[in-house]
Amino acid sequence: MKRALYSFAAVLVFAAVASAHDPRTVAKDFSHTLTVEGAGKLTISYKSLHWNEAAYAQTKANDQLRQRLNSTVWRKIGKFDNDFDVVIGGTQVPKGSYDMGISFGAKDDFALSLRGGGKELSIPLQTSADGPEVTYLSFDIRPASDTDSFVIEGRSGKFRSWAEIKVPYLAPHEHSEGAAKKP
Repeated sequence: MKRALYSFAAVLVFAAVASAHDPRTVAKDFSHTLTVEGAGKLTISYKSLHWNEAAYAQTKANDQLRQRLNSTVWRKIGKFDNDFDVVIGGTQVPKGSYDMGISFGAKDDFALSLRGGGKELSIPLQTSADGPEVTYLSFDIRPASDTDSFVIEGRSGKFRSWAEIKVPYLAPHEHSEGAAKKP
């Protein structure tokens, strides 16, 4: 009897593990890369989490639940790897490899979380809630109007959150006397 019970339990555990890795039900992996000639790459890789409005509303209203999810599930949704220093939303981010996460407060105030190299950075994001519903979390890095500026944007649900990325390596600068000028 014990043996049959243990066998049944083992089958249940195996079935639970097998279904947990069903590629149709788990978040998909995405990555985006910005390549700067002469400096290297900036790559974000992340899990495209599914938006759940009911769970978001419950979490937003419950401080304990929100703190727990911000410090566990959403603390590490991917990686942020940069071969060169950047400034995101006014926050210095030295070159390196960081665990990337997101967090939010009771007033829809989102932040990008980066942890690595002994640093823990929380970068406030500008947020609007006027966009069409986006079912899965997505990030984008795109050029802005200046040669040294880009935008990182995250979208999920009705929210669109973004911050400016400055790349000091690309900032306008003076060339020394006698330096060969390119045509």
